[in-house]
Amino acid sequence: MSKEKFDLVFLAGGTLLNVLGTRLRREPATPRESVGAAVYTLGQVFDEHRDRLADAGAVERQIGTIRQELCASRPRRAVLAGLVDELVEQVSPVAELADAAERARTEISGYLRVRFGGWSIS
Repeated sequence: MSKEKFDLVFLAGGTLLNVLGTRLRREPATPRESVGAAVYTLGQVFDEHRDRLADAGAVERQIGTIRQELCASRPRRAVLAGLVDELVEQVSPVAELADAAERARTEISGYLRVRFGGWSIS
């Protein structure tokens, strides 16, 4: 391969990585993206602090159940409210997790309000 072709391929690869990096770091633009970001952050914070929880398995299952309900064609407000309330209670001993769970609750409530007109879990 000639030096010019190599330089072109190298620059194209760098540009692609830059585009992907920028896309992954941007702020959420829609309520759905905000919920996804909040639940993703909650999962990451959970992974970082799982050893500080009495029953990490129950918290992991709870987060999974919340994700499943959010992916339903029409998430059930009462179910999500109960799941998020229970999660907040489970993680309350760990301040970082409690903050992430509250942020997820706020974002989920806003998402439901926008998507289904007036629904919220607050």
